[in-house]
Amino acid sequence: MKIRNEVRIQIPIAEVWTVLNDIPRVARCAPGAELLESRPDDSHVGTIGVKLGPIALKFKGTVSFIERDAANYRVLAKAQGNEEKARGTARADVVFMLNEDAGGTKISVESDITLAGSIAQYARGTALMQSTAQVIMDQFAKNLEANLVAGHEGAAAEPAKEIGLASVMAKGLWNAGAGLLKKGDG
Repeated sequence: MKIRNEVRIQIPIAEVWTVLNDIPRVARCAPGAELLESRPDDSHVGTIGVKLGPIALKFKGTVSFIERDAANYRVLAKAQGNEEKARGTARADVVFMLNEDAGGTKISVESDITLAGSIAQYARGTALMQSTAQVIMDQFAKNLEANLVAGHEGAAAEPAKEIGLASVMAKGLWNAGAGLLKKGDG
């Protein structure tokens, strides 16, 4: 399943690039993520948790950076993980791209995600997955901005909390519905 997300933050592109390459710092901005280990081969082991109603999913896996293109502000990464209660696996090829945007930065993320096992049932609605991923990206952007501002003020930002499905689903459904209404108006 291919998912594309974009967020804009009012931080200059060079600062965003520096932070996005600081894995311990960026992990603190990702909702529900925890960095466990950074390896010399530019791979990183961690966990990420998401609550789906009464079901809490927690994945442990590895993110490997395959290519970093500082001149074009582009990163290619591969991620793979297993759900801790053996509900399935997830793999993703991810491309992060930064572009200047009116004094700030537009962060574009293109993901090609493969889910296997019982968790694949949660991903049946592509539009809902796209909307949910966008809600998570929006929260990441807010956390990233807060982290950068805290860094300027000399304080360390707190790690991001897990995002519960109730808020993600509500915002995701709202975004998907708004998109359908816009298509109907055009």
